[in-house]
Amino acid sequence: MFKKKLGGIIQVDGEEDTLDTAAVEEPVAAEAANAPVSEDVWDSDEEKAAKRELQEQSSVIGKAAVITGDLGAKGPVTITGVVHGNVSCEDKICIRGEVVGNITAKSVLVMDGGRVQGNIASTTDLVLQTGAAIEGDLVAAKMNLEGSLTGNINCSGDLCLGAKSVVTGDISTKDISTTLGAHINGRVEMKG
Repeated sequence: MFKKKLGGIIQVDGEEDTLDTAAVEEPVAAEAANAPVSEDVWDSDEEKAAKRELQEQSSVIGKAAVITGDLGAKGPVTITGVVHGNVSCEDKICIRGEVVGNITAKSVLVMDGGRVQGNIASTTDLVLQTGAAIEGDLVAAKMNLEGSLTGNINCSGDLCLGAKSVVTGDISTKDISTTLGAHINGRVEMKG
């Protein structure tokens, strides 16, 4: 037997029966309100548990926040405010605000409008978007730079400089690719 809900009507083998939609939609709406937003109906229980754990470990430094002192975190960190101090993270850091201090993380993303005054060390990748700026040295396995950097680069893997990137400092990398418009004001050393 095939049933299909069509705007308050259930169609069964070509016959239509009316349905009290309020009786069906209220429990569905209540259930949806209690469900975590980040979970997908197709996720396994293990995936849902991992997402919940990650969400519980996430830290957000809000736009109006100003933190003075060092910050350490195990889970992902998003900084939209200001941090005056060193930041260390065992996961990803996303910067939309300002950091005055050194950053150590698994992965670093400096978004449009983000500013960093300090050195950044990433164990995997580092991304600097257009409109973002860093004053300090960078160390990472892989880098994609679109913004402005005043400092030296040490990249053990691939370095990609976008059309609007401006690098003022020396570069040491295994592989480099540049887009027309990228500016390098310094020496480039290719690692063997």
